[in-house]
Amino acid sequence: MYLGRPIKEYLYDLSAKRQSPGGGSAAALEAAAGAALMSMVANYTIGNPKYKDCEKKAVDILRSSEEARRRLQLLIDADVEAYNKLSKAMKERPLDAGQMDAAYKEALRPAYEVCKISAECLKLCDTLVECGNKNLITDTAIAAIMLEGAFFAAKFNVYINLKYIKDMSFIGEVHHVLQPLEEELPKLKEEILEKCEDVIR
Repeated sequence: MYLGRPIKEYLYDLSAKRQSPGGGSAAALEAAAGAALMSMVANYTIGNPKYKDCEKKAVDILRSSEEARRRLQLLIDADVEAYNKLSKAMKERPLDAGQMDAAYKEALRPAYEVCKISAECLKLCDTLVECGNKNLITDTAIAAIMLEGAFFAAKFNVYINLKYIKDMSFIGEVHHVLQPLEEELPKLKEEILEKCEDVIR
């Protein structure tokens, strides 16, 4: 849908008076950019004699960040598709309670995945700031900022869909995953930024 098209087309559609893409897709794009920055830092660390003691960690981070980037890229389009599918279903026919739950659960899944992947990457940023190439310390900082932002952006999309779901077990499961991260990630981001600032000073 958008992955093979110029970024200016995506941004134009994002700015337009149309139902999609919207905030959920934009959150996936932000997270993908954060993961890509992590990969760049890891790539500049691997093979550099100054960081040979960190080689294995950098390789592991690169593997994880690239897998995350690939998944997040797909979620840019998946969120658009999920929203369009929900909108179409709501217009075509009345839905019973079970069908409504199923439709909204499917609609929130891309944003829910963005939340979880962003959190995983932000935790890896904490290792990257310690062992990554210090010439790219600002890129590590920006990655952390983007990943935390993407988590909270996607969280809002999860919760707006959760509002219409009656399955209390499912609601509890989502809250069980996201609520601890809502407290943990801002603290982690601030710790990462403090470490980055120590390098810059």
